[in-house]
Amino acid sequence: MAESQILSVIRVWAAVAWADGVLAEAEAEGMRRLIRTADLTPEERSAATRYLDTRVDLPDVVLTNVNPEARRGIYRAACRMAVVDHVFAHAERKMLDRLRGMLSIPAEIATEIEADIPGLEP
Repeated sequence: MAESQILSVIRVWAAVAWADGVLAEAEAEGMRRLIRTADLTPEERSAATRYLDTRVDLPDVVLTNVNPEARRGIYRAACRMAVVDHVFAHAERKMLDRLRGMLSIPAEIATEIEADIPGLEP
């Protein structure tokens, strides 16, 4: 069965949080809040909760049927997740760059989004 769109988004954010190899408590708490409040089935909630325990990679295909504004929102939230622990690791930069490409976000738009997020360095 294919992942639902919301579970795919949670997986993307978890992958960014895990990019440096560690899920910091601030990242884990943000993920827990999201999982608690998201419109998920019990099975999806269980799958999403497992993302807190084990490193997650980006899915091969990310939300290709989502409109550009929603893709920008997903990227913005991923950027915030990358700095929620106040550490922006090189691995997180690489993950965001890969995600930007997967979401087909133009470089100039990504630069604008990133400029609004304190602690995120180009």
